[in-house]
Amino acid sequence: MAYSPEMETLDQLLGGEMRLSIIRRFYDSDASFVRGTLGLLQNGDVRLFDESHTEVPQWRWRPLFEDGEVLAALPSFTLGITKAGAAKVS
Repeated sequence: MAYSPEMETLDQLLGGEMRLSIIRRFYDSDASFVRGTLGLLQNGDVRLFDESHTEVPQWRWRPLFEDGEVLAALPSFTLGITKAGAAKVS
C-alpha cells in the first residue's frame, strides 16, 4: 500500500524524531514538502524543534515554510510526532 508523503512522515516518526533533511526525501519537490509539512504542523500531527530542541512557535511557521526559509536550514530542525499524529498511522 502506497502512503502519501505525509503519512510516510508520520509512520517514520513513530520511531522517533527526525531531521527535516531526512523527511524532505519523502516528498517529490520542495513545494510539496513545504505544503505537506506545514499541513502536518497546522493539524497538530507533529511538533517542530530547532537545534536547541526548543519547540518552534506557531508564529515562526509562516516565514519558515510559506516564505521557504526552512529549505536553506533543513538540518537545523527536527520533527516529532504527537499523539494525534500517531493515532492516524497506528
